Amino acid sequence: MIKKFLIFSIMLFSVAAMAQEQTQANKFGPYLTNKFFDNWFISAGGGVQVLYGEHDNVASFGKRFAPAIDISLGKWITPTIGVRAQYAGLSAKGLVANSTAKFIEGASSEHSGYYDEKFNFFNLHGDLLWNISNSIAGYRSDRTWEFIPFLGVGYARSWKENVNPKYKEASATAGLINKIRLSDAVNLNLELRALMVNDRFDGFEIGQGIEEIVSATVGFTYNFAKRGFERFVPVAPADYTPYTGKIADLEKKISDMDAQKAKMAADLEAAKNKKPEVVKSVEYVAAPLAIFFPIGQSRLTDKDLINIGSFAEVLKKSGKTYKIMGSADAATGNKRINQKLSEDRANAVYNALVNKFGVNASQLEVIANGDQKEPFDKPVLNRVVILE
Repeated sequence: MIKKFLIFSIMLFSVAAMAQEQTQANKFGPYLTNKFFDNWFISAGGGVQVLYGEHDNVASFGKRFAPAIDISLGKWITPTIGVRAQYAGLSAKGLVANSTAKFIEGASSEHSGYYDEKFNFFNLHGDLLWNISNSIAGYRSDRTWEFIPFLGVGYARSWKENVNPKYKEASATAGLINKIRLSDAVNLNLELRALMVNDRFDGFEIGQGIEEIVSATVGFTYNFAKRGFERFVPVAPADYTPYTGKIADLEKKISDMDAQKAKMAADLEAAKNKKPEVVKSVEYVAAPLAIFFPIGQSRLTDKDLINIGSFAEVLKKSGKTYKIMGSADAATGNKRINQKLSEDRANAVYNALVNKFGVNASQLEVIANGDQKEPFDKPVLNRVVILE
């Protein structure tokens, strides 16, 4: 009878669950794995249970009802698989046809030749939960009704006050949970559960092997935060193609400017080594010189010092006054930092001209523009000191 009851219940509720959510097929995973303390729940319920022993079917079904309770703590690992530990039991009663049974209360007043039996018991077991609604119809955190079969093993104990022995047995548990959502935090549970233990569990053994207790309870579950699961969304790879083209263009411009500076230095060196024709007057004119810096820096490189040294020779001979204009790019930093950076760059060139190459300080005017007067239209070109 127990097998027929469970098979019928599973068929009934699985069909209803599929019918309720057949439009939700797009809810399948994958889903992110939550942390250890996510998706925990605690539940408690009460109801009735019926003992199926050797002679209990002699009594009417209603006469065998006994109170039942259950308390559970569990966790959902994925939207479809969970685990829980449950304490279940309270008491059981039935009939037995032998006066030597350990848990009898006395001769039955309704059934001649039988004895009423009653005993206390509990079943402490761990269960594997399968949310078949999420498996078939896809995960939804706002589903009203879910169908959850479970299987478990554990430890069961039966006893009667002032009676020995007390039985301690390994147990197997199977059943189903009907979870009805009341809110994100609270569910109403209708649980059907079958406990299977050794035949001697009710204090009387005739070699049938298995004793069964079937329970039906109603209770509530509280779901601790964090609740629910998040769908995994793959991150699209970044497309750097537009930037690589711009970087290549800037690198070419810098390379062209380096080549131009090298040519200017070579031409200047050649001009210095060339013996000038004797003329009545000579005027020395220095073309503007641009010195570029890496982002956030104001230190002069050896290449920069070569160019500044060449410029210094012309500057000293010209006797003219030149401006040293330092700049920073507005695309990076802030105004205060950029103002200081432009001052440091201009002073670095000034110190090289005066202290290293002997230019008269009176020929120089230092101007720090910060990021206010960018000389060029590219950030990388505005990290510059211009001598003119």
